[in-house]
Amino acid sequence: MKKLTLVVIALTAMVFASCGNKTNANASGQDSDSIAKSFDQQQIEASVKMHLDSIAAEISTKKFTPLYQAINNGEIKLSADEKKVKPTYLLELSATNDLQTIIQKYAAFSILNTDKAVAALYEMDTTDYETAIAKLLADINDPALEKIQGKGTFQQIEKEIYEAEEKSGRIHFFWTATCAATIEQLYVASMNAEKFLEGYDDEDVANITFRIVLILDAIDRLSVYDAEIQGLADAIQPLKKINATTVDELKKELAEIKDELAEARTNILK
Repeated sequence: MKKLTLVVIALTAMVFASCGNKTNANASGQDSDSIAKSFDQQQIEASVKMHLDSIAAEISTKKFTPLYQAINNGEIKLSADEKKVKPTYLLELSATNDLQTIIQKYAAFSILNTDKAVAALYEMDTTDYETAIAKLLADINDPALEKIQGKGTFQQIEKEIYEAEEKSGRIHFFWTATCAATIEQLYVASMNAEKFLEGYDDEDVANITFRIVLILDAIDRLSVYDAEIQGLADAIQPLKKINATTVDELKKELAEIKDELAEARTNILK
């Protein structure tokens, strides 16, 4: 496992070595406080922007099916008896009522998108989820998010969303949503790993771990420019404990950090 993990890290380093490292915020003549308070994509150093584009391109090359899509595609099924035991771990919809910032709302949208699929899997009423998601979409006002329900592989959809967010100057929101979705999917999976990881193989798990490495890198880069994303970076520290390259390893790791994932979900929305 250690050898494979080192390969993942080495690949990441090779892909992005030419993109450079974080640059000093003061080099642009602005102090870090002013940058944190007025995030603007144009303030991102060219090397960092190139690095983020490279991460997005690399992610899109790896086979990955998010939990909500696996459920919607019928890849995860429940028996009649399993449907009787409703999940108690989904996010309380009231937690999204008082969100103030756009970053919080992107995160909430990603979380509820997963939770709605899980609720539907258990044949729960999803009307309130649909209402909450519609409100978040109205507040966010980002046409790119409509592509989530598009046709094609998730890799194709994700690539289209990133390109749209890049054009509109919202790539920091793309990474926020991706990060929140990752936390929620792992947390949900931790609550019933035998069922929710059904159909995943070792290659899928290795790709999940690779995605996490890239997501953490992207959030770390962006945290220099936005104080709120710095808070997000702090909240998602449990992701660093995911190092699995097999299904069995992932089940074990999720069992060990499920409480930390629950806390991370709460902190993401703060």
